[in-house]
Amino acid sequence: MKLDSSKVEFSKNDIERNVKIPSYLTNELAYYIGIHVGDGCLNMYKRKTCNTTDYNLEYSGHAIDESEFHKDYIIPPIKELFNIDPWTGIGKKTTIKTYFRSKAVFTFLSNVVGLPVGSKRDIEIPTLIKMSDLEIKKFFLKGLFDTDGCMTFKKARKQRHYYPSINLASQSKNLIEIVKIFLDYFGIPASASYDLNGVRNGKVNTKHQIDIHGRDNVDKWFKEIGFNSSKHLTKYEIWKKFGFCPPYTNIIERQKILKGIVDINSYYDPVA
Repeated sequence: MKLDSSKVEFSKNDIERNVKIPSYLTNELAYYIGIHVGDGCLNMYKRKTCNTTDYNLEYSGHAIDESEFHKDYIIPPIKELFNIDPWTGIGKKTTIKTYFRSKAVFTFLSNVVGLPVGSKRDIEIPTLIKMSDLEIKKFFLKGLFDTDGCMTFKKARKQRHYYPSINLASQSKNLIEIVKIFLDYFGIPASASYDLNGVRNGKVNTKHQIDIHGRDNVDKWFKEIGFNSSKHLTKYEIWKKFGFCPPYTNIIERQKILKGIVDINSYYDPVA
């Protein structure tokens, strides 16, 4: 799909840095858009002192579990798609952030792609993704679930956490509704739950969630879509190797389990 770049605005700094904007919707761009819908943010700030505006783009994740993902799957697309070398740093509460400034990329994502500026509470899947073919949808879903998805394992009345589930939660009902439709396209059975109330930081929040439950359905996800993020892949590899995956582990611990450095059974009480 050819993109209309007539609404893209280049700053003087963009021109000096030779910032570029994609002309077509490719798999790589679809994956990046999925990443942005999951963990990205567009914000603009006006500086009163010098009467200029900063156009900020930021991607955040867990410093331990997602540093590798930022290095291998967020920074390279930004460089390849826009010819920009972003900054990366560790923020508060073990958060990793990858960020950069560009009026051209900002206006491209907001005016051409259709991503919201500021709050993503009611974010929707961009129309150009909804109108695209299955290959584009696949890469979008992979980027979205890599960043905002979660893979867990439940005991389900057994001694080990063997029952797999992949889920995605959002405050945007529309997002979950369309993700469900996309998964149907790929023949991946999923259940959607809406208007779930929970308390976070003393406030009641309403979220909507989609779940892919069970061995066959999770295997179907990996066959049709899959993950790039080692945060998810290490859990899947442990589950495939041992038949279960202990909860509350980080990526470093899981890598040690896979290498045989740590005994997976040490995460459970001895069986009587």
